[in-house]
Amino acid sequence: MYLGLVETRYDYQLSYLDEWVRAWQRAASKFDTFNLIHDAHLKKLERKLNDFDLIVVLHSVSADSNAWLEKLTHLSGKKRAPMILFVGNEFSSPFLSTEVRLNLIEQISPEILASQLPSDCSNWLYEKTGIRVAHAPPGIPEKPFKNSDQVKNCDLGYRGFPYPWYLLDNERNMTVHSVSEYFNSRKMKIDISFTQRFNANEWFEFLRNSRFTVSSEAGSRFVFRDDNVWISVQEYFAKNLKFYAIENDRAGMQILRRLPSYLKKVLRSLGSSLGINQASLYKPDSREMQILTELIDVSKHEYRNGKCISSRHLDALACGTWQILQPGSYNDILKEKDHFSSWTGTENEELIELICDPTKTVSRTLNALESLLETNTYDARVRSLIAKLG
Repeated sequence: MYLGLVETRYDYQLSYLDEWVRAWQRAASKFDTFNLIHDAHLKKLERKLNDFDLIVVLHSVSADSNAWLEKLTHLSGKKRAPMILFVGNEFSSPFLSTEVRLNLIEQISPEILASQLPSDCSNWLYEKTGIRVAHAPPGIPEKPFKNSDQVKNCDLGYRGFPYPWYLLDNERNMTVHSVSEYFNSRKMKIDISFTQRFNANEWFEFLRNSRFTVSSEAGSRFVFRDDNVWISVQEYFAKNLKFYAIENDRAGMQILRRLPSYLKKVLRSLGSSLGINQASLYKPDSREMQILTELIDVSKHEYRNGKCISSRHLDALACGTWQILQPGSYNDILKEKDHFSSWTGTENEELIELICDPTKTVSRTLNALESLLETNTYDARVRSLIAKLG
């Protein structure tokens, strides 16, 4: 299979994006990769549209901006190979238009739209595009489970930015806080940060060194397919002279994304001191948080539950780390007790037993990984999507 891979590659630290890239590359006998940051790559893709057996547009094209999708609309109506388009960051935001995203996807008109969301939510969200939707959650990474007899120096490890206010969902933040307090009360060693970010190798090594990790389902319980719910919020920001919010698709953001991470951090800090913020990263204080949430009345808008499994859940299993998770469906892939311990705010006998017996923790994690390997690797996901093309 001759494959055309389309991405937007800049200085990010999201290991699951590269896991998908490598899985598609393994499935192809030959491939070309096109980075939409470079206009020359888009022109080259246009010349080769009909040469490929399959074109795959990866999550990075749609995750943080609609600008890259808009570039692809210039190919609409041209003769081309079948296309699978992945969607990244499938949640609603006042700073990145869902309506624009859906309109652009409809114009691009891929044969399959690959969604990480549970089927009931994804089918509803993309219904009006008329495009076939396929279930495509993240998979078990290629990094093998190794050093099962390795001494784990950390009892509870966690890395992850706090969930932003506009997800209208504080479950993960509360769960991490509650579980870390519990481990602290037992005088256990914890390593938790809401600000530090790892590259892929550092992330996997961190997990391999942690007996337990903690999390919840990813995403939000409130996914909207129009932008009306955010009108009052946007009006508030427009009138607040002390705050200037730069939306994801504002002019200049494409250039900012190309910069190294350390330089972006410096520029964001400088901008914040001047009252200029990248809106999606803005962290309101408690008073402003109350103002913003009172402006949003979800009962007046149609929505679906977009909580889903994420790569962090499968990464942990691959690295031999047992998970303590908020109850949820996890795309019907992870099952309570088989793959994780449920946390409802208090300890339970199962969790105490695992904490007290490291050997049992390793055994449970190995069994959990083994039960998922056959059908939940990235390679298996790729095979499933290819099969759906008929």
